[in-house]
This record gives sequence, structure tokens and C-alpha cells, in this order.
Amino acid sequence: MGHKFNKLCTVRYLLMLTSLTGILNLVYLMFLADIKGNLELDTSQRFSPVVVRRQIASVQVDSEPKVVAGSSLSYLELLNLELKDIVQRYMTSSSTISKHYEVNNLRDSKLPQQEHVYGSFVPRCSPTPFLLILVHSSPFNFMDRESIRLSWGREDNPINQGSWTHSGRSWKTVFLVGLSNSSRLNNLLKQEAQVYKDIVIGDFLDTYRNLSLKTLLGLQWSLQHCQATYILKTDEDCFVNILSFLQWLQDYHVTNGSKALYAGNIQEDMEVVRDKKHRYFVSTKDFSKHMYPPYASGGGYVFSGGLLQKLLAASQKVPLIPVEDACIGLYMQRIGVKPVHSTKILPFVFCDSMRHSLSERPICHFREPLVLHGIRDILHIQTHYNVLLMTFIPTICSYVDNQSFSKKFKLSC
Repeated sequence: MGHKFNKLCTVRYLLMLTSLTGILNLVYLMFLADIKGNLELDTSQRFSPVVVRRQIASVQVDSEPKVVAGSSLSYLELLNLELKDIVQRYMTSSSTISKHYEVNNLRDSKLPQQEHVYGSFVPRCSPTPFLLILVHSSPFNFMDRESIRLSWGREDNPINQGSWTHSGRSWKTVFLVGLSNSSRLNNLLKQEAQVYKDIVIGDFLDTYRNLSLKTLLGLQWSLQHCQATYILKTDEDCFVNILSFLQWLQDYHVTNGSKALYAGNIQEDMEVVRDKKHRYFVSTKDFSKHMYPPYASGGGYVFSGGLLQKLLAASQKVPLIPVEDACIGLYMQRIGVKPVHSTKILPFVFCDSMRHSLSERPICHFREPLVLHGIRDILHIQTHYNVLLMTFIPTICSYVDNQSFSKKFKLSC
């Protein structure tokens, strides 16, 4: 869509909260309030404006909030101040760095040299985190990576450091990116990797048919550099409810930590595509059966870090088919690990139509899922902030959940 937005968001409900003494109660909801901002997006947008308008407005505070002697700012005020700072950083990146990633300026005839560039800028992984998040990202999509860094992706963000967010478990996000056919873009990626130290660049062209190579790259890098207790694979257009995800993993770890985990939205009875023109095409030479074994959808699946060595050993025995999530499913079958279905991972993907996706859902439906598909660019920041509010002030959604327009949507499929 690519046009500029001059409105940060128009919302269905304006949340007005009173809680300076620590009592977090919802006072009232106002329909159809307009919150105007000065955000200009120079990156290519892939959302309906409806999605942006549906976001819950941030709680507004004065630019110079008054602090009573002997007291401190409420956590809502602190959250809002951090949000303003984060959005400003996003806007700055959008108007400066992202311009260098514009597609029209990056096409040239030079093909990338096939070298192991990812070895030059290995992300730091010390101390080893409880959860490692591997995000598949496209070379061009700098603003997707930036918005994830500014929201749920980095533990050291101030918005993730308040007393209200202590999870007791650490996490680290690493982006997996292949090369483009633009030497200029490849140089930009190297610079980005050097600055942020959170990108692993593979020595292959970043195409859909090479997604399995990207997944294999993540397994190899993780085994060598970051053997976390658990690993989540997701995509740059997916939102991770990181605090709830960590709690969910912690609960599993306490009760079933000795058991290998492979969980997600499990696909069953999936037929192998034999049409050579289809992007999911797999030859009978690579996989002779007509149906795949059950596997977790690629938008988000989590597995035990202790499986890395076995998975890489399986990759030497199982052909590398170009359907990356089915490929991991074959590795898991090879090592004898059965997938576990979670209704909280990608819950709406197979019950919402492609036309509407998340655009018509009430934002309160984003409170419970652990991984959501269809969130990009600044919506990562907005969704992360809104989910924080809904999680720690649950009364926000008590009214919305009882409305007829909310009840018509299935919460999982």
C-alpha cells in the first residue's frame, strides 16, 4: 500500500484509567475516539488502515508529568513515556535508515558472492537465555526488524524492564536473513548486523524456496553459539506475546522439563504438492509419500534446545525439501518427537478469511494468544504495548468480551 499515515491510530474505545494510588480499575470506555499523531511511514505498508484504527489508544500523560513529593509515577505513566520514546525512535529510523532499503534503489546486476558472511558478525549469546527466538526476515524489511527490536524482541528495552514485566526468565531474539541480488543491500545488511549484533546472514539467496536453508542455518548457528533451553522459530510478520510465552514455557518446564517439546499449531493430513509451478512443489525423489506427517505451522513453533544436535543429525538423513515447516516435521519424526498442538499459537490463521485476517477482530482477542500472524512494522510496537495494558489491567477487556461483535469471532480453530 505504501502511502503515508498521518494518523497514529483511530480507536473503537478510548481507555481512561485512574490509578495513581495503585488501584488499577477501568473507569469507562468511550466509542470512536480519534487520537492524532505525526507518524509518517516511508516503508511499504501491508496493512489495511482498519487494523491501525483498531488499536487501543495509549494512555496520555502530560509532557512534564507532575510528581507528588514522596511518590513516583504510576506504571501507566511510565509505560506511556517509554512508548513515546520508542515511537520517536521508530519514526527516526523510518525517515532515515529505511530509505536506504527502498526496493527501487537497490536493484543492480551484481549477484552476491557466495561467502559465509554470517560468520563475520556472530550475535552475542552470553549469558545463554532461557528462550532463543529465531525470526525469519527478508533482506529488504529493515523496519520489521527495527519494530521488533523496539518492542517484544529485546529484553533490554525499558518497556520490558519494569517491575510489572518481571518474568524471571531471559530471552534473546536473532534474525535469520539470506542474501539479495543487490550488492548494495548486502552491504547494508552487513552494517546492520555489525551495529545490532542480532542478525545471522546466510550464504544463499533469500527466496521462498530457500526457507528450509534458512531454518537449517538457524539450527546450525544455535548449536554452535546459543544453546538455549527452548527455541522459538517465527517470522517477521508475527507478534510474540513474550511475557505470556515465557510464563507458558516456565510452567511447562517445571512440570515436563525432562520431556522433549515440539509445539505449535499442528497441521495434519497435509498433501504433498506435485505441481512443478507451485511454490510448495516437492518431487517424489525428495519425498515419495503423498501426505506429510503432522507438523507445526511455520509461523511459530517452539522446541527444546536439547534437540539441536539430533535435528542436525536428522538433516543429514532427510532430504531438504523447500517446505520449511514440513521439513522440520520430518526431522522431528526422524528423531521420534511428536508434535503437540497449542491453541494459543497462531490461533486465528485458519479460521479468519484471507480477506479480513486480523483487521476486524477486537484488539482484546490479542491478549491471550502467544503468537499472532499478520503483524508488521509499527503494529509490533502498538500491539506489544496494548497487550501489556490488557494483561496487567484485565478489566480493560471485560466489557469488550461481552459484546456481540466480539462473540462472532472464533478464538481458535
